[in-house]
Amino acid sequence: MSGRRLAGSALLCAALAAPASAQLPGAGVSVPSPASDPVRVVVIDPGHGGHDPGSVGPEGIEEKDVALAAGLALARALDTIPDLEVHLIRDRDVSIPVWERGDIATRLKGDRPGVMVSIHVNALDDPGTRGVETYFLSQARTDHERRVAALENAPADAPGDGGVIRYDDPGLAFILNELRNLDYMHWSSDLAALVQDGLAEVHPGRNRGVKQAPLAVITNALMPSVLVELGFITNPAEEQLLADPDFHQDAAQAMAGALVEFFRRYPPGGGTRRDEP
Repeated sequence: MSGRRLAGSALLCAALAAPASAQLPGAGVSVPSPASDPVRVVVIDPGHGGHDPGSVGPEGIEEKDVALAAGLALARALDTIPDLEVHLIRDRDVSIPVWERGDIATRLKGDRPGVMVSIHVNALDDPGTRGVETYFLSQARTDHERRVAALENAPADAPGDGGVIRYDDPGLAFILNELRNLDYMHWSSDLAALVQDGLAEVHPGRNRGVKQAPLAVITNALMPSVLVELGFITNPAEEQLLADPDFHQDAAQAMAGALVEFFRRYPPGGGTRRDEP
């Protein structure tokens, strides 16, 4: 094992050892709020986990560990903000079926305003590709968006055909139509733009912009939802960035600020203006 790989692994171990105040589904931390300003719910979904490592970098850093470290950092950042209730889909290295995560988030939100943020990292055969991008649920428009959907929709625990949503699937068309009717697609697009703008400020790679794809993990989330690709773990320099606790902290603060700004607007006419973290 190379020294570089050891360095990356040590950084991730330190990040994962840090305590988090939010817990597994059903045990999120509630921050007391004034009666005039109802609690908003944030469900954080660190991608993959357990026997599903996700994508793996050239020095052995695994997507599941980066996603968990960044998710825990985001939970800690949000815990300082009044009027938010924070939940983690997972707070340790466990496997949760990809198709259940949106359902879990919907149950945790209940009838309150809330959002879901699923955290992942990207991978590509070209090791020179790098940068950050944020997705919301819709039909894929490009080969890249279709590739990312196939990558994220086919974890080790997916049933049958690997869990990939076909792009001509009438079930997908029904889901997307329902989300349009509930206006969640519009709000998800807005949330994705805010998150992407924030991450682009702290990410040294290319700002790859907001994208859309039929992503299984957020399909069943009846709320504004995004999937963040924090970088390309297949890029050697970016693999080390993704293992760095300082980057996790910066990314968490950027996402937390984006969520605060989003909740100033959502739901329409609800809540009062807050201070950013």
